[in-house]
Amino acid sequence: MILPLPYASSPASLEPEPRQDNANRPDPRSARFDVLRVGACLAVILLHLSATIVMDRELIWSTGWYVSVMADAATRWCVVGFIMLSGALLLHPEKHARPNEFRTKRLNRLLPALIVWSAIYFAWRVFFWKQPLTPGLIVHDLLAGRPYIHLYFLFLIAGLYLVTPLLAAIVSRLSPAELRQAIVIIGILAMAANLFDFLASSAFTMFVPYLAYYLAGWYCVHVMDNRPRHYGLIIGGTIAVMTVTSIYLVSILGLGDRWSFYPFEDFSPTGIALAIAVFAFILRGPISPRIEALAQRLAPWTLGVYLAHPLVVELLRHVYHTRLPIMFQPHYYILLTFLATCALTFGLIALLQKIPCLRRIV
Repeated sequence: MILPLPYASSPASLEPEPRQDNANRPDPRSARFDVLRVGACLAVILLHLSATIVMDRELIWSTGWYVSVMADAATRWCVVGFIMLSGALLLHPEKHARPNEFRTKRLNRLLPALIVWSAIYFAWRVFFWKQPLTPGLIVHDLLAGRPYIHLYFLFLIAGLYLVTPLLAAIVSRLSPAELRQAIVIIGILAMAANLFDFLASSAFTMFVPYLAYYLAGWYCVHVMDNRPRHYGLIIGGTIAVMTVTSIYLVSILGLGDRWSFYPFEDFSPTGIALAIAVFAFILRGPISPRIEALAQRLAPWTLGVYLAHPLVVELLRHVYHTRLPIMFQPHYYILLTFLATCALTFGLIALLQKIPCLRRIV
């Protein structure tokens, strides 16, 4: 089972559709892409904080627990948002005149971060969590692509980088209708596999079901028309359905059952709808220029913040446990810990990026 997220259906067409005019498409340097990066990064932090409350049996059915379930649902688009944005930016055929050069450039940027942060989190598990790690367990977790709860994203995106030149060549030859069909077919197969719990994967294959999202990112930016859509209503309605359905499922199945939070999964219908709606809203919805300007300042730090924030969250929780137990109350925990984590982690990464030898890993 993969936890956290999206797709589009298409009308049948007997003739190939002409490619859409790109005059009104968001430019790769658009501030909206930076809003997506920063929004997804903040959503990851909020997801990890709210999920802690959701899975706490002592807080179940409290007001704070209900609010946390809703916050959990509202942020489940976060990792898929990064994947769709990567597809939107990287699947342009002009970027792949030399496929091996593309792969080398991307993996040279990614692999140092993957190696160093895997080592950091293995050390964290030993010294902070006192977990006895054996060489066999380390190898197992690396092959599974999960040295720590969030690092699977690095393994996933590495797989996507490897196949991107091939995908870009295929996308350039597809009509809009054919591209929609490919996205829908891959998405349906991923949904079906998830229903039967066949998505348990390794570091080498975890990217495969996410090909639908990767292609959908390109489709949403470069192909989909700009007709006004009620994205806000779709987002709000989907979050409400996810929240109410999961609360009901928890009431009859309990917290520990896999199906209790099925609506939150990446490859559930609600997860798909939420991710695509949020992605499209951020690209085309009304967003203040001030938010865009702030996002452009914060965007260069988002990868480092994504990688480092669990360290900050868990250190804050240790302080709460030893000095400030009142902070574990949901009324305080999510909001104050979110603000503290953002301030500390963005500040830390801003400082680390000033050190030349560390820039490649943050």
